[in-house]
Formats: sequence, structure tokens, C-alpha cells
Amino acid sequence: MRQAIAIGRRIEQYHLFWLEDVVAHDDYAGMARVADALDTPVAGGEYVYGTVPFHHMLEARSVDIVMIDVLRAGGITPWLKIAGMAQAFNLPVVSHLLPEIHVHLIAAIPNGLTVEYMPWSGKLFEEVPEPQKGMLAVPERPGLGLKFNRETLKRFG
Repeated sequence: MRQAIAIGRRIEQYHLFWLEDVVAHDDYAGMARVADALDTPVAGGEYVYGTVPFHHMLEARSVDIVMIDVLRAGGITPWLKIAGMAQAFNLPVVSHLLPEIHVHLIAAIPNGLTVEYMPWSGKLFEEVPEPQKGMLAVPERPGLGLKFNRETLKRFG
């Protein structure tokens, strides 16, 4: 925690958008101390599984930005519940990985801030949202607008 604060203070001059996972994911009090000590917002949550730990993290005021991973949250419904909790604490939400799914989720909530664009899973699908001038368009096809790429599934399945 002290090291995170010291490093955070040294890099504040660069005005980063946020610092991410500055202490162990379940050290809610330590993360809160770092968030209180720095002007740079602290984001966390990508390593948190399920809704209950997010509740503890939010109650402890551990983060300035809530990062949710749809797979670790337990799916779309728990993801939306966590986003609702973040909204109750007036906190923005960002995603972790899977931009093909998270583009829908971030667009669907009033406190959605940004989609983390790491296109590692893009080859699983035939068509995926691609950045256009730094923005991802939400697909207009039914459901998530995704169709599995059968060639990729055959190759790795």
C-alpha cells in the first residue's frame, strides 16, 4: 500500500486516466487508503468474482472506478447487478476484456465509462465491433450480435 501511494504520487504529474489494481484485489482497506491519498483515480475489480466481494469493495470506498469482468462476475445478470451497486455509490464502470460483449453492457448502463479494448477473443467470432476513431459501435444484430467462427472452433475445439 505504501509503495502504491509512493509510486502513484511520483506519476501524478502525467495525469493518467486511472491506476489499476494498486494492491491485492481483496485488500479493500488498503486500496481505499491509496485512493484517498492520490489525485489519480484508482480502478479495481477485474480480479473480483461474484457480486458479494464487489459489495464489500464499494462499502469500503476502495475504488474511484469499478472494473467488472463479465466472466468473473458470473455472467451478464450479475454484471448488471454490480454496475447497479456502483451507480448507487455514484461510481463509473469500466470493463475488463471481452469487448465484444462489454460494448453492450457499458452502453446499457448510465454509469458506463469505457470499454477496455483487448481484442484477444475476437477470432472466436465472425464479426466483432472494431474501433472507429477510438469508439466501438454497438452491433445492431439481435442478441449480442455475435456468431461463432466455426473455423476457429474447429481449430481449437
